[in-house]
Amino acid sequence: MNTPDLVFRGRRLSRDRALVLAAIQVLPEPDAAREAVVSAVEDGADLVGFAGSGVEPLISWARDKFPGLFLAVDTADASVAAAGCAAGADLILARTDLTDVAARFGAGYAGSSKADLPGFVLDVGVLRSAPSLSEDVPVLVEVAGDGTPAGLALAALAASAGAAIIRTRHVRATRHVAEMAASIAGTRPPAKAVRWE
Repeated sequence: MNTPDLVFRGRRLSRDRALVLAAIQVLPEPDAAREAVVSAVEDGADLVGFAGSGVEPLISWARDKFPGLFLAVDTADASVAAAGCAAGADLILARTDLTDVAARFGAGYAGSSKADLPGFVLDVGVLRSAPSLSEDVPVLVEVAGDGTPAGLALAALAASAGAAIIRTRHVRATRHVAEMAASIAGTRPPAKAVRWE
């Protein structure tokens, strides 16, 4: 399985497995959202996505605290997307057409069909129709019921099928699933090799 690097705003995100994007709700508790970001980073998130209004201060804070972390703004509103990108977001997560905002900042865009943008298909339904996800357009999968056994099974299927990014609120478990799927597929060495006698 080919796992090409992703490039957002000129920054390269290398991958040998499905990447894990931590979903963070900004309101009603900005302090709790900051704590959630720290926990997500500690649990191994590759990207952090912020949803809700008032995302700009939190994205700016996360950019300062974790300069190497890839950040996303999750919104259908063009002004919120622009404010998020101005604050440092690398990726826009939206099912509405915000390609103009993404193009203005050079940000990735979930749902993009424009060849000049680093775009994604944002749909778990693709798993039903394809044994292997497209390498031409990376797929970002949001797993319903993530963290549950059924949700983790779906995350494993998505990772095995070639999903580029899995969005979750349960980072540690999903990261383990993505790493195991990649180790089984042979795209990355196992984190710990154990020989059973």
